[in-house]
Formats: sequence, C-alpha cells, structure tokens
Amino acid sequence: MNIRKLFPSEATALSDHLIRLTPDARSLRFMGGMHDVAVREHCARLNWFRTVVMGYFDEGMLRGAAELHVADKLRPDLCEAAVTVEAAWQNQGVGTELLRRILVIARNRSARGVLINCFADNYPIQHIARKFGARFRSRAGESEAEIPTRAATYFSLYEEAVDDWFGWMNVWLDPLSRRRSIKNICLTI
Repeated sequence: MNIRKLFPSEATALSDHLIRLTPDARSLRFMGGMHDVAVREHCARLNWFRTVVMGYFDEGMLRGAAELHVADKLRPDLCEAAVTVEAAWQNQGVGTELLRRILVIARNRSARGVLINCFADNYPIQHIARKFGARFRSRAGESEAEIPTRAATYFSLYEEAVDDWFGWMNVWLDPLSRRRSIKNICLTI
C-alpha cells in the first residue's frame, strides 16, 4: 500500500478526494451533508501545525485519507481522527491501515488517546476502530469512542520514520506520483 503523510500544499488533493466520496459517505465523514464549496473550505482551513493527514494513493491519486487533529489547545493529550476511503477501495484494509498509522503518530506525539465521533449507524468506522480497542458510547444518534494510546517507544518512533521513508520512496519511484509531488513541493517553496 502506498500510504504517506500529505504536505500542506496537497490540501487540494484532499478536498478532491473528499468531494469524490458518495453523498452518504461524505455525510458520514462530516456528520451531516456538505457541499463541495464547504469541503474545499474545510481543507483550506486545516491548521497543518496541529493536523497530520495520512493518504492512501493508488496510481498517484488520493483514494483514502485519515486526519488526526490535536483537540487540546495546550497539550496534545487528546487527538481526534477521521478516516475516509472511496467506495471502490473499501473492504481492502485501507481504512484499518490508515487508522493504525494515525494511532502510531498520535502515540509519538504523546497523546493519551484518539477520539472518534460518528453517527450511531456508521458501522464501518466503528468496526475499524473496535480493532484497536474502541468502545463506543451512543447518545442522541451519535457515537463517541476513545482509543487509548500508550507512551511512545523507540520502536514506535522508528516505525513512523520507516513509514515516512517508504512513503516518499514510493513517490520518487512512481513517475506519475513524482510529477504531482514535485509540482506540489515547488508550489510550497
């Protein structure tokens, strides 16, 4: 799987991915319907100093994403996660792998847990989150769970570094991805 962190200059790729979601999937992601303009505004407003976005790429196109937002203003005690995968790439382990990597990143940033909010009938994300120990509490049509994270170790730091290295090696070895990434990197300089 070609999974890597996104640069802030790739916010357009993230918004394009979110816009390609089915109306139902987009409603599940944002806990309500959102127009294309609102999705683009969401991606443009991301605070990239307090947000990490992991992306799953297939043939150079972003097809899945996991956003990790630091919820606490003072310390990263609690982070919030959201995972999206386009319909054709679902049920292939993409969402599970995106969430797993987001949990490693949260752990390495000293977060005590990752919060997931969703509709009570959003069974796909609940199924994925339960693989990592989430216990959902439901009220008024919404569910919430906290996935506890352990303290960072040398192994977890190494795991994130290796994931980063392999992710970017795939970018440089894949000609289509390389052209898009070089263009995005040049835009940030």
